[in-house]
Amino acid sequence: MRWVHRQNFAFLVAVLVPLSIGLAFPSLNFSVTESTAPEVSVQKNPKIACFDAQSLITLQSRDSTCPVDYIFLGDSPLTESTTADGSVVEIHPLLLNRFTTAQSFARADGIELTLTSGYRSLERQLMLFEREVEIRGSELEASKWVLPPQFSQHPKGLAIDVNYPGDKVGAYWLETNGSRFGLCRVYANEWWHFEGIIAPGERCPVPAPNALVDLE
Repeated sequence: MRWVHRQNFAFLVAVLVPLSIGLAFPSLNFSVTESTAPEVSVQKNPKIACFDAQSLITLQSRDSTCPVDYIFLGDSPLTESTTADGSVVEIHPLLLNRFTTAQSFARADGIELTLTSGYRSLERQLMLFEREVEIRGSELEASKWVLPPQFSQHPKGLAIDVNYPGDKVGAYWLETNGSRFGLCRVYANEWWHFEGIIAPGERCPVPAPNALVDLE
């Protein structure tokens, strides 16, 4: 049974030696977790997209601002823009900048983009909705194409119609390239309707079948 004594001796060495070292040097830290845990890299300054509409250059900057002569189109989806008294009176400035920047890049590809509708007053949106009800025969069917004022993104300054009613080619260019500028087609049945629902450079979601998705 000599091997048993060897095993017991080895066990005692394995236990007593570290213990004695610990008693002699109490300040030493033998925590394996702390010494081997991987470091987590935190990106404090994520890249933002900057655009030069004249030279058609796009660059990624790690700073919070773009260089002089470059346009910053935001780093998040666009939310409602209001005046000091809480009213919306125009298209969201960044949404307009996103469109005009995309317009310059499209023109270099031989494509013309035209903003045919942007901000609408509540009164005009109601008029368009009521007219659509007459055409479609019901409020439900009409809402697939024109939303009531309280649900539409146009009176909030957050939606644009591009190249409506005739030029689908230009709108298709924007659908294909719009995510670069933070613009997405949002309804499958409206090839002309775009919104700034992403940050520039992100991927656009799959368009909803129609505007009924916003009746909530």
